[in-house]
Amino acid sequence: MTKDTLMNLNNPQLPDLRPTPDHAFTAWTQLVLNNREQIERLRERQPTADFYQSRAGQFRPDRRPSPELPYLLQIAQPQDHWLDIGAGGGRFAVPIAQHVTAVHAVEPSPAMRETLAAAAAEANLTNIHTYDLRWPTPDANVPTADVSLASHMLYDQEDLHAFLQAMEAHTRRLCVVIVGNRAPSSAFEPLWTELYGEPARLLPARHELLAALGALDRRFDVKTFPMPPSEPIELDDALARARFLYWLEDGSDRQALARQWLSEHLSTEDGRIAMPARVEYTSVISWPPGGTGLA
Repeated sequence: MTKDTLMNLNNPQLPDLRPTPDHAFTAWTQLVLNNREQIERLRERQPTADFYQSRAGQFRPDRRPSPELPYLLQIAQPQDHWLDIGAGGGRFAVPIAQHVTAVHAVEPSPAMRETLAAAAAEANLTNIHTYDLRWPTPDANVPTADVSLASHMLYDQEDLHAFLQAMEAHTRRLCVVIVGNRAPSSAFEPLWTELYGEPARLLPARHELLAALGALDRRFDVKTFPMPPSEPIELDDALARARFLYWLEDGSDRQALARQWLSEHLSTEDGRIAMPARVEYTSVISWPPGGTGLA
């Protein structure tokens, strides 16, 4: 390492390693806006009124393994009230509600709320209270909780500052975020480039969130969980996933190109498709609310 390099590393103006809160939040917002601009400019399929209507069943608590759940249950205390922000189909709300006094589930999707209600009924739970709201919310009816949880909710939040500020304002003991090493909705970049002729603009994820929390000087803990490998799937199922992730119109030329690309690049010996992992690992990031920078 040269003397000039050492002098550069000692430069207090280096924003990437020691960002201010303003710099971290602005950089986060820019990544979200860049991703949104690209999708709105290139996509074939327009979003439905309820984005998760066709996929809500995949977020039931019994649909797929949740490696983070045992750790969350270690955090939970019997007298707790939990606030589950973006509770989805009850993947965490239902099992956590079996160990605490109440879960307050904020979920704006009608299909997700319906799935959550069915899962709670099957588990004979009456301590899950659901709120048809989008976070952050000024609704005074959403109570303050002992623990707030936001699982895979932050990636496309344009105003991360407002989201975290509201989260801390509604939390007494611990804020908990589950985030992937990349956004689950992020496209597999080689296929995106093949379809649209330009690199995918990826959403912020774990790395960027830790930078923001570090800039706020939050006393956070991080626990990492590798995601179990997924089994190869049939080509038609892979194509259905591609249509959703890559905003493809059914029957379009790009859909045909996606089918061909998947077959040529990701096909297994038995003709199924080994889809790349959307998330290699997740992190449970937790911190006590309060401190500087979010007031």
